[in-house]
Amino acid sequence: THPAGGSIAERFRIDSSGRVLIGNTTEGHADADNLTISDTRAGITIRSADDNYGNIYFSDTTSGAGEYAGYIQYNHTANQFLLGTAGVDYLRLDSSGRLKLGTDTEGEAGADDLTIATSGATGITVRSGTSSNGNLFFSDGTSGADEYRGVVQYNHTDNYFRFYTNGAEKLRIDSSGTVRIANTGFS
Repeated sequence: THPAGGSIAERFRIDSSGRVLIGNTTEGHADADNLTISDTRAGITIRSADDNYGNIYFSDTTSGAGEYAGYIQYNHTANQFLLGTAGVDYLRLDSSGRLKLGTDTEGEAGADDLTIATSGATGITVRSGTSSNGNLFFSDGTSGADEYRGVVQYNHTDNYFRFYTNGAEKLRIDSSGTVRIANTGFS
């Protein structure tokens, strides 16, 4: 009760374990209960200068590179998010929405939305179930065949590749290496 009368809702608590609770009296998940914030719409704002950075660091030491072993950083100068592990920037999301993994330089302008770079062999793995398909779709719309005008698909059930153009299968390579071209017995 407030000394002047009436009741006061508790908004902030530091419990006996040193956990900080804002807007609640119950801690969050046991793996992340040091700070718990509750409200209808909850969040944290990190405000830094427009020529600097906002950071969240994941540390396992009190000095050296271990202090920033993992991090999330917003660079206000370049207007980009950085995600780092082992003290190295590995993922960048720039102000144009381009995602760059392992590099800070985007690819060729016609294919720069996702750039992946390493100093060795580099690639992308599409892992799907043993009775499912792995797919790469090329779309020029948001419904019907426009969502799959071009397709590269691997069928794991029968182990074949198939290729679509203009929304229809035009080429298939089966597990024996037989190539079938449009209307030559696709099944």
